[in-house]
Amino acid sequence: MRRFFLTCLSLLSVIAFSAAQTASVNPNTDHYIYQGYLSDYKLALASEAFASIDTMLQTYLPQTEILLPREMALVSLDQLLHDTDNDATEPFYRFINTRMARVLEDLDRPVTEGLRIYKLYNDGFIIKSAKATVAIDLIPGGSNAKPFITDSIIYGIAGKCDALFISHWHADHANLNIAKSFAARGKRVIAPKDLWVDVDPMIQPLAEHKETDIVFEDLDLTLHVLPGHQDNVYNNINVVEFHGVGTVAQTGDQWYCCDMDWIDRVHLKYDIDVLMPNCWIHDMERHLRGFAPKMIITGHENELGEHSIDHREAYWITIKKMELVSALNIPYVLMTWGEWYDYKK
Repeated sequence: MRRFFLTCLSLLSVIAFSAAQTASVNPNTDHYIYQGYLSDYKLALASEAFASIDTMLQTYLPQTEILLPREMALVSLDQLLHDTDNDATEPFYRFINTRMARVLEDLDRPVTEGLRIYKLYNDGFIIKSAKATVAIDLIPGGSNAKPFITDSIIYGIAGKCDALFISHWHADHANLNIAKSFAARGKRVIAPKDLWVDVDPMIQPLAEHKETDIVFEDLDLTLHVLPGHQDNVYNNINVVEFHGVGTVAQTGDQWYCCDMDWIDRVHLKYDIDVLMPNCWIHDMERHLRGFAPKMIITGHENELGEHSIDHREAYWITIKKMELVSALNIPYVLMTWGEWYDYKK
């Protein structure tokens, strides 16, 4: 614990400090001497900080009450991920792949009751029941040349899922190679209207952007697609009904005030157990009233990509936003990449 808090303090001081960096090779790293070698120091600090954060998050697991050590770990992770120097470093890649590897391993663990909900990079989720495992907005992150999640891990995860649902075409939600990997295994991919038309018979873009029900008899579930938007972009709100077990809704990048009239009435038709909204969704309180879920798990925090740091959406901001809607008395679980939560009615 002491090591973790000291690392946090060091991290704060370095992120606040800006100086010219040297390309020289530091001959003193074995003795932990970094004076005059700012780049080496920041890299060493990132390595220690990512490791300490990972340990703390494994010690204080996701639950409806965020204990202070876990909150400190998430805020410290915000700081690392809002320093763009860390985006392409080995400590970052080690951190995210270590956590994704745990998801890959845990997907072999059976679910006997309720739903297990995994949070992956950005707005990606996997929901596993006793009979089905479905992925939503599953991507490797990063670029095609250097993805954040290695091929062996991300395609291993994809191989353990039975279907893929995609909210919209933006690259931080949709990846054609991932979709093709599902199709190659004979697994259906449901995409929004006009995305990946005529690519593969198993990749099925909706013919119209309207409320649509798709039954997966072999998986004992029904997908209800609600016609949302991110501005003028078609955005499927995927409501996955696991028959007799629970219903989970993921909103993708829903952000369009003109959809609110019908979103206000969603709870009248669908009994939502878990709502997974993007953390920067337009009018969080109104969405929560419209969906009336029994639990909330937010997504889209700390998308690195092309976003500037003011739109990377920190975990601490999600915490503050959820405090604003605390009067609704809906429990929420704040997770980061490579974590999961077991939900039971």
